[in-house]
Amino acid sequence: WTSIFWLSMVEGGQASLVGLPPIDRTLYEASHPLTHRCTSLAHKGDNLDRYLIGRQFMVVLIVFVTNLSGAPLADAEVL
Repeated sequence: WTSIFWLSMVEGGQASLVGLPPIDRTLYEASHPLTHRCTSLAHKGDNLDRYLIGRQFMVVLIVFVTNLSGAPLADAEVL
Protein backbone atom coordinates (compact mmCIF):
# COMPACT_ATOMS: atom_id res chain seq x y z
CA TRP A 1 0.00 0.00 0.00
CA THR A 2 2.90 2.30 0.62
CA SER A 3 4.02 2.15 -3.00
CA ILE A 4 0.51 2.92 -4.26
CA PHE A 5 0.31 5.90 -1.89
CA TRP A 6 3.75 7.04 -3.08
CA LEU A 7 2.63 6.69 -6.71
CA SER A 8 -0.44 8.83 -6.04
CA MET A 9 1.74 11.53 -4.45
CA VAL A 10 4.13 11.50 -7.43
CA GLU A 11 1.25 11.77 -9.91
CA GLY A 12 -0.46 14.51 -7.91
CA GLY A 13 2.75 16.52 -7.70
CA GLN A 14 3.24 16.21 -11.43
CA ALA A 15 -0.30 17.40 -12.13
CA SER A 16 0.21 20.41 -9.86
CA LEU A 17 3.56 21.42 -11.31
CA VAL A 18 2.39 21.08 -14.90
CA GLY A 19 -0.90 22.90 -14.23
CA LEU A 20 0.49 25.91 -12.34
CA PRO A 21 2.83 27.64 -14.88
CA PRO A 22 0.08 29.75 -16.51
CA ILE A 23 -1.13 30.96 -13.07
CA ASP A 24 0.40 34.17 -11.72
CA ARG A 25 2.55 33.16 -8.74
CA THR A 26 1.74 36.32 -6.80
CA LEU A 27 -1.85 35.06 -6.41
CA TYR A 28 -0.78 32.31 -4.00
CA GLU A 29 2.47 33.77 -2.64
CA ALA A 30 0.95 34.93 0.68
CA SER A 31 -1.57 32.12 1.20
CA HIS A 32 0.70 29.20 0.15
CA PRO A 33 4.36 30.21 0.69
CA LEU A 34 5.74 26.66 0.43
CA THR A 35 3.97 26.12 -2.89
CA HIS A 36 5.32 29.44 -4.11
CA ARG A 37 8.90 28.44 -3.24
CA CYS A 38 8.55 24.99 -4.85
CA THR A 39 7.02 26.30 -8.06
CA SER A 40 9.56 29.14 -8.29
CA LEU A 41 12.33 26.54 -8.27
CA ALA A 42 10.54 24.02 -10.50
CA HIS A 43 9.57 26.55 -13.17
CA LYS A 44 13.04 28.09 -13.46
CA GLY A 45 14.87 27.17 -16.66
CA ASP A 46 14.42 23.57 -17.75
CA ASN A 47 13.86 22.19 -14.23
CA LEU A 48 10.29 21.15 -15.03
CA ASP A 49 11.42 19.06 -18.01
CA ARG A 50 14.09 17.40 -15.87
CA TYR A 51 11.55 16.70 -13.14
CA LEU A 52 9.10 15.12 -15.62
CA ILE A 53 11.75 12.80 -17.05
CA GLY A 54 12.95 11.75 -13.60
CA ARG A 55 9.36 11.31 -12.42
CA GLN A 56 8.66 8.98 -15.33
CA PHE A 57 11.57 6.73 -14.34
CA MET A 58 10.35 6.75 -10.74
CA VAL A 59 6.80 5.81 -11.83
CA VAL A 60 8.19 2.85 -13.81
CA LEU A 61 10.19 1.75 -10.76
CA ILE A 62 7.21 2.06 -8.40
CA VAL A 63 4.90 0.12 -10.73
CA PHE A 64 7.56 -2.56 -11.26
CA VAL A 65 8.14 -3.00 -7.50
CA THR A 66 4.38 -3.04 -6.85
CA ASN A 67 3.96 -5.70 -9.51
CA LEU A 68 6.75 -7.81 -7.99
CA SER A 69 5.32 -7.56 -4.50
CA GLY A 70 1.87 -8.65 -5.69
CA ALA A 71 3.03 -11.42 -8.04
CA PRO A 72 1.96 -15.01 -7.30
CA LEU A 73 4.45 -17.59 -6.08
CA ALA A 74 5.98 -19.92 -8.65
CA ASP A 75 4.42 -23.08 -7.14
CA ALA A 76 1.00 -21.54 -6.34
CA GLU A 77 -2.10 -23.46 -7.39
CA VAL A 78 -5.39 -22.01 -8.52
CA LEU A 79 -8.45 -23.16 -6.58
